[in-house]
Amino acid sequence: MDDPQSFTAPDGTEMVVLTRAEYDRLAALAGEEDALDLAAARAALAESDARYPGPVVDALLEGASPIAAWRRYRGLTQEQLARAAGISQTGIARLERRHGRGFPEGRRATRIAIAEALRLPLSALDPIDERPPSQ
Repeated sequence: MDDPQSFTAPDGTEMVVLTRAEYDRLAALAGEEDALDLAAARAALAESDARYPGPVVDALLEGASPIAAWRRYRGLTQEQLARAAGISQTGIARLERRHGRGFPEGRRATRIAIAEALRLPLSALDPIDERPPSQ
């Protein structure tokens, strides 16, 4: 086994650099089924621009609106998001409450402002906006 190199990233994360041979050896130890799962996950990621962190997925599965899930993930209060998006805190609260009740989550311009404030593509808040306009 080659000795791995290690270093500390600027954010304090300890990093380890392995040779390809050592990485392959460790990957083989993970088992063939795990390797197949890993390959399938990598293929799915390669086919999609969407990246949803676990806490966002959990919040969505628990019924949170996409706006609330991403806002909480980014560590923002409704007031902070409202200020960044140029709308009122009560507007954010209203949009988060209306989710799942058959109401759209605000006008498109409002959703765009919120997506930009959250540093997200609009599709993370509203996958419908990925569709081409109807003819």
